[in-house]
Amino acid sequence: MNPFKFTLAALALLAATPLVNAQSLYKSTLPLSVKKPAKGVTVAGTVECDGKPVAGVKVSDGYEVTKTDKKGSYYLKSKKQNPQLFISAPVGYEAWRDDVIPQYWADFTEAPDVFERHDFRLKKANYSKHAIMILTDLHMANQRNDFATFSGHYMERIRKEIKDLEAKGYNVFSFHLGDGSWDQYWYVNDFPISRLRETFNKVDYPTPLYNIMGNHDNNGGEVWEENKNMDFEAAKPFMKAFGPRYYSFDAGKVHYVFLDNIVYKNEPTDKEKTEGIAGKRNFTEKITPEQFAWLRKDLADVSPETPIIVAMHCPLVKYKGATTEIEPKLNKESVDSLMKILAPYKEVHTVSGHTHRQALTRIPGENKVIDHNICAASGSTWWTTGFGCKSYCMDGNPGGYEIFTIDGKDIKWRHETWDYEPGRQFIAYDMNKVKEYFNNNGEYKAYLKLYPKASAYDKVPENTVYINLWAWDPEGKLKVTENGKELPVEMFMGENPDFTATSLLQRSIWMNKYTKSAKKQTFRMFKVTASAADTPIEISWTDPFGVEFKETIIRPRSFSFSDLKD
Repeated sequence: MNPFKFTLAALALLAATPLVNAQSLYKSTLPLSVKKPAKGVTVAGTVECDGKPVAGVKVSDGYEVTKTDKKGSYYLKSKKQNPQLFISAPVGYEAWRDDVIPQYWADFTEAPDVFERHDFRLKKANYSKHAIMILTDLHMANQRNDFATFSGHYMERIRKEIKDLEAKGYNVFSFHLGDGSWDQYWYVNDFPISRLRETFNKVDYPTPLYNIMGNHDNNGGEVWEENKNMDFEAAKPFMKAFGPRYYSFDAGKVHYVFLDNIVYKNEPTDKEKTEGIAGKRNFTEKITPEQFAWLRKDLADVSPETPIIVAMHCPLVKYKGATTEIEPKLNKESVDSLMKILAPYKEVHTVSGHTHRQALTRIPGENKVIDHNICAASGSTWWTTGFGCKSYCMDGNPGGYEIFTIDGKDIKWRHETWDYEPGRQFIAYDMNKVKEYFNNNGEYKAYLKLYPKASAYDKVPENTVYINLWAWDPEGKLKVTENGKELPVEMFMGENPDFTATSLLQRSIWMNKYTKSAKKQTFRMFKVTASAADTPIEISWTDPFGVEFKETIIRPRSFSFSDLKD
C-alpha cells in the first residue's frame, strides 16, 4: 500500500481528534506574583481553589518540576519537549473536571522560546479514606458487541460497586491501565482513541478516571521513519484525549505515579496490513530515561514512609511457571532502575494490565514491593462475550476488575469478576466430568488434530479436581478437605477447561482461525486427588487479610458448554 496514504490517514485522524481538554482554556483572575518572569521562563500561571491561591503544588512539563509560591503562582523554564504541562494534585485536593477525565494538564500553544500562561483549578477533596476501581485492557474497537456489553451489565456492576464503597465511607476514583482502544481498528472501524473518551462520558462513568497508555493506544497510522521519535509521534492522539504519558498526584497518605512503559516502534512490514495501519505495530516494554529523570524529581519531597502506588501498562515482573521464582517481565534495565529509585520506600505497589492474566507477585527485598498484574476488563478481547459466553481472559480467569481500599496507610485489595457473584475467588472442575465432556465433543477432537500440542484431558488421572484460583497470593491459604481430611494441594501449569471450551474452540473451529504454530496455553492452577468419583470436597481460600471464601463441591460435578453461557 502507498505509505503516503498512511500519512494522510494519520494527519486526518489527528485533525479529527478534538481538543477535549478544557483545562488549557481556563483563565484565572488571580494575578501572577511576579509581573515580569525571570529570563528563560517560558511558561507561568496560577493554581487556585474556589478563587483562592494554592501554595506548594507541583507543576511539571515532564522534565522540569517546580512548585507554586504562597500566591499560587509558578514559573517554569521549559523547553517544551513534551506538548503538555501538568500539575500534581496535593493532599486535600483533586483536579477540577468537567467530564469523567480530571483536567490536570494544559496543552502548550506557543513555540518553545515564546512565553505563555496556563492556569489550573483544584477542588477540595478528602481522600484520607479512599478506594480505587482499577480497570485495564478494555480494547474498545466497535466490534464483538463491546460497547453494548460494557455499557450494560459491566456498568451496572461498576455503579453498584462504587455505591457500596461510598456507603462505607470511601471516596472513590478509578484507573484504566492502558489498551482502552485498539490501534489496529482505529481507521477500519472508525474508533480512534478520542472515541474512547467519548465512550466513558457516554456511559456516564461515575468517578474521576485516570488513564495511562498501552501499546494499542498508539497511532498505528503514523509512518515510521529513520531517526524519528516514533513513540512520541504515535502517542499524540492519546495525549490530546487523556493527557500526559506520565504524571503523579497525592491522595490521602499515598503518592500515585503513572508511567508509560511501552516504546512504540511500528516498524515497516511487507505483510498485508489492516486499512490505515502503517507498520507492524510492534513495541518494546521499557521505561524511557526521561521518565526516570522526572520521577527522581517528583519523589524528591516524598517521605520514605509514604506508600507509593505506580500505575503502568506492562507488569514489572512475573513468576517462572508454577514456582515463586521471579524474573523480569519489563525490560530488565527498566526494572533495575525503577527498583533502585523506589528502594527508600517502605511500601510500594505496582498495578498493571497488558497480559490479560491475573497475577500477584511479591518481590523479595528489604522494602515491600508487590506487583499486581490485573486481568483484562475485556477478557480475551471480547471473544467469549461476543459468542454469548461469560468473559474469560487468556488464563481462563473471568474478566473483571480490582478494588483497592486505602484507610490512611492501610492498603487492601480484592479481585472481582463481571459474571460471578461478588466475593467469589475460585471455580473447581471435576476432571472426571471434564474428560467425559471433551471425549464426546466432536469440535474438540477436530481441535486436537489442528493443535496436537494441546492438552489431552483424557490423560488427567481419575478423580482429579482442578481449582482455578483467580487471585492467588503466596501469603494466602488454599485448603482442600475430603471427609474432614486435608488433601495435598499441588500448584501446576495446565490448560483451563473454561478457556478451552470457549475461546480456543470458538476461534479455531467456529471462526476457522487456525495457527499451526500455536503454543500450548498453560496457566497457573491447583489440583488435588480425591479418593473416589462421588466424594464431596470442601475448598477454602483465605486471602492475606483473613477474608475467606469457601465452597463445598458435590461430585460428580457436571461440565458443559451451557454452564459457560452468560
